Order: sequence, then structure tokens, then C-alpha cells
Amino acid sequence: MAHRAFTLIELLVVIAIVALLLGILLPGLAGARQAARTLKCLHAIKSLEQAHTMYYDANNGRFVDAGLAHGGVGDPRRSWPVALADFMGAEVVLRSPGDTSPFWATEEGGDFDGYTFKEYLSAYTANPAAPPRDRPIARWTSYGLNNYVTRSKHPPREFMERDRYDDIARIPRPFATVHFLLMTEGHDGSSFARSDHVHAEGWSDAGPDNAPGVAAREMELNAWGGPARNAGGTANYGFLDGHAETLRFRNVYRTYLDNRFYPEVAR
Repeated sequence: MAHRAFTLIELLVVIAIVALLLGILLPGLAGARQAARTLKCLHAIKSLEQAHTMYYDANNGRFVDAGLAHGGVGDPRRSWPVALADFMGAEVVLRSPGDTSPFWATEEGGDFDGYTFKEYLSAYTANPAAPPRDRPIARWTSYGLNNYVTRSKHPPREFMERDRYDDIARIPRPFATVHFLLMTEGHDGSSFARSDHVHAEGWSDAGPDNAPGVAAREMELNAWGGPARNAGGTANYGFLDGHAETLRFRNVYRTYLDNRFYPEVAR
């Protein structure tokens, strides 16, 4: 018996149905992938915070410090990736999934001819008296610190109630105080893409309405959704009690005296 072939109309109908199904399914798949990357990043921040809790338990309550001054570097052996390495169950995760910063070194998928963290650490350890200066450093990490809770990069005294907030005994509400966050990827050329901390005390200098735009020069406040340079941007944040959350920028920062960075007002 002869097999009946598809007519042109039937073939077009099948193609139309397949296209319709793809149109329905693909956005859902893209959303699922985005959600999976967000959770992977959130888990990385939570792991950093849990390691940090063990670190300060072992160091009389003192926190890790920031060490990258917007593309400059001090002693990398004292940097937080090194400090936390002994308290992580695995290698310290330094790159968030989806981080496309051009400031990653070329061998790490970026466009920047600079030292990777491992290269610079190795060269510095071999000869601390003559650190490498032939190239700048590249982007070393997606994650950075709230500068209020660092030892060397904290705001000037006039911005704070206390001299320092670099140990757990000085933090009124650890559960409400941001610690780790996502640094800007630097697609606008910001030097903060090669740093490991922000300067939250200055975000409202041009008025609260402009704070998201100022903060976006330092951190990736819409890394996981929402509009750019806007209070509705969504990113992941770690807190000093060891937990991590996915939050909109307006949930962590509103004004200089109403935010979750400055420990005295964080709630």
C-alpha cells in the first residue's frame, strides 16, 4: 500500500505548532537557567559567610580585611581569599556564574592583560621584596566586602559612630548587616571592577534618588535581574550572621541613615 506524504499545508501546520511550542518553552528554560545561576551564586556567598564565621571564631572575633584599592594591591597573602582558604571545605569560589566582566585576565575569558590572583600570589610569595610591577592586576573576584566592616578600608571617622566595625563584638545586629556583595563587572570602565570592597558611605552624597546610580559604579546591583542603576535591581548579599539572600537594592539601601551597610542603622 502506498504511503501518503505530508501535504504542504500539513507541513506548515506542524512547523507552526513547533514554533509555537518553542516560543512558549524557551523563555521558561532561560528563566530556569537564570534561577539556577542565581542559586549557585547565592550558595557561593553563603559558603564565604560560613567560612568567615569560622574565621572570626578562630581569631577573637576579628573579620577578614579588604586588600585591593581599586586596581592596586598590597600583600596578597593577607587578602580574604587566602585568609578564608583554610576554613572552606573546597577551593574558595571567586567568580560568580554569569560574570562577564572584561577585566578578567585573558586566560580566564576576559579582555584584560593583567595578573590573575594565582599568578600574582605566586610571584609575590616567591619574592615579597620585589613584587611584580610589569603588568597591572586583572579582576580577581566577583565578590567584595562592605567597607564599613573592614579594618583598612572603613569610612572616615565622621561617617561612623565607632572607630571601627571590624569584629563581631562591634556589630549591633549581625543578621541585618551586609558583608559580602557582588562587585561591579566594570562594563562602564569602573576601576571598582578590580577591587574587593565598596564605599557605601558616599552613595547618598548626590541625594537618595541618585544612590542606585552611584552604587552601580561600585557593585553589580542588578546582577540577577531588574533594571540597571535602579533601586529595583536584584543581587545576592551575604550577612555577618552567616546567611545570604537575594534582594532588591531598595531592600538593602535607601538613604545614608537607612540601610543595611552601616552597622549602627542596619535592621
